[in-house]
Amino acid sequence: MISADQASADAPDVAPAIQSYTDVHNFDQLCVLAKALSKKPVAPTPPLPEPLASWNYDDYIKTSFKSQRATWFNQQLPFWLETFHRGFVQVDFVDLFTLIPASDGAPVCQRIKFSKRDFNYAPPLDAASIPDAGHAGVKIVGRFPGQTDAEEVLSFLGSSYFRARSADCVYGASVRGLAINIAMNQAEEFPDFRAFWIRMPSRDDDELTVLAHMDSASVSGAYQFRLKPGNEITRVHVDAKLYFRSDPEKLGIAPITSMWMWGDGLKRPPKDARPSVHDSDGLLVRSAKQRWTWRAFARQSYPSVTSIGVDQLLGFGMIQRDREFLHYDDHNARYDKRPSVWVTPDQPWSGGNIELLELPGAHEGVDNLGAYWVPDKIPGPEDVVSLGYTIDFFAGDPSEHNVLAKAIELSVDRSKVAPSVEVKVRFAGPALRVLPESSPPRIQSELVRGSMSEPVLTRSESGDWTVTAKVTPSEEAPVELKWQLFSGTEPVSENFQYLLPPTEPEFVYPAVYTRQE
Repeated sequence: MISADQASADAPDVAPAIQSYTDVHNFDQLCVLAKALSKKPVAPTPPLPEPLASWNYDDYIKTSFKSQRATWFNQQLPFWLETFHRGFVQVDFVDLFTLIPASDGAPVCQRIKFSKRDFNYAPPLDAASIPDAGHAGVKIVGRFPGQTDAEEVLSFLGSSYFRARSADCVYGASVRGLAINIAMNQAEEFPDFRAFWIRMPSRDDDELTVLAHMDSASVSGAYQFRLKPGNEITRVHVDAKLYFRSDPEKLGIAPITSMWMWGDGLKRPPKDARPSVHDSDGLLVRSAKQRWTWRAFARQSYPSVTSIGVDQLLGFGMIQRDREFLHYDDHNARYDKRPSVWVTPDQPWSGGNIELLELPGAHEGVDNLGAYWVPDKIPGPEDVVSLGYTIDFFAGDPSEHNVLAKAIELSVDRSKVAPSVEVKVRFAGPALRVLPESSPPRIQSELVRGSMSEPVLTRSESGDWTVTAKVTPSEEAPVELKWQLFSGTEPVSENFQYLLPPTEPEFVYPAVYTRQE
């Protein structure tokens, strides 16, 4: 992040006649336009007309894009573009443009026009009664390396949400461009991506560049996304400049959104046989001094906000660590194939913290988790925030987390004498396997709002170590539990953290889970 003076000194030398979306041909010009628009009130989005405003979910899924109508379809290019229809909760209107290379240098900015002929409308929808309401978003279709069939790789739909996947994953957790006043005692402000420009690739390109304009009451922003699909890792690099109309009370940088209903630490609802239901099972944070911190998700019966202070943030993400199919037993949702999402700043971020928002959540179709970087310094109208970071979508843990032991299993047993709760955490990793059974690691514990018995350490034949302790809450509030394993003064495990509910949380599940009204 840089100050307004620094941003001004580094401002690109571009022609001043950038007054509308059709004048944008590159990221520098988009920055000029975003800055100019920040001096004006935000423009309202066109209202969603009927009957689209009255559609329910079943109506909306009866619309589907015709692939043969896609932009760049059958042009022997590595990517093509399909669009999303407006309707139901997809109320946003977005302008879509392509940037087509030209021989004279500047690419041609060409609008992607909305047409009902691009969509299938399944009965009882009647295309004749549906207005030309415009696009709600855009999806990128391409071929993963070595693959012959094209697949959806990246999509932008709703507010500033987007999500991507690697070839060995399905869609899961998503990312937002920005969060404003999130997890506060007031309405959250949701900035929207109002327009996208997609640069036409050449036949041998393995990357695609997307520009986007963000707009809301507080901010006008310019974003550039560089997408590189991969079989094991799909990477999206983000460059952004944010120009503020007013002072937000809180910024959430690179926010990740996910879902956790039940799994390790929380029993499943009645009559649902699936052991776990979640897109991610923990928040992982890498910092300069604390190294690696793993915060297993816990679903309270009320909203919960926790913070992890970091000296210098090297990376953070929502991780789907558990990849065993039988731990989910769901052939349709395939939670075992949901991607982990990992954010790496171009330069370490300092002067802030990682915040985790956990909501009760109504059902698995609703995201109830959010994680984001909160800077201590809040920008004002004279400030410019400049961001650069990479988002990776892949299976499991980031490759650089390969030495310290990981918390691979959590068990919470409430059948003991109340109010005590037996907690077990199994740690596994190279740093532990080299320790002989005669030299067990030392456990460093920290508890808030509770006490615990002397922890017991047991070693498995494979060299994993399990920590077991009885935790007794001291208040009618969750116990903050932190465990980390050391050999001498050196850590041999990540720092495990967990917000342990004092009693089993109670939820009113919909009939789809309980098979009851």
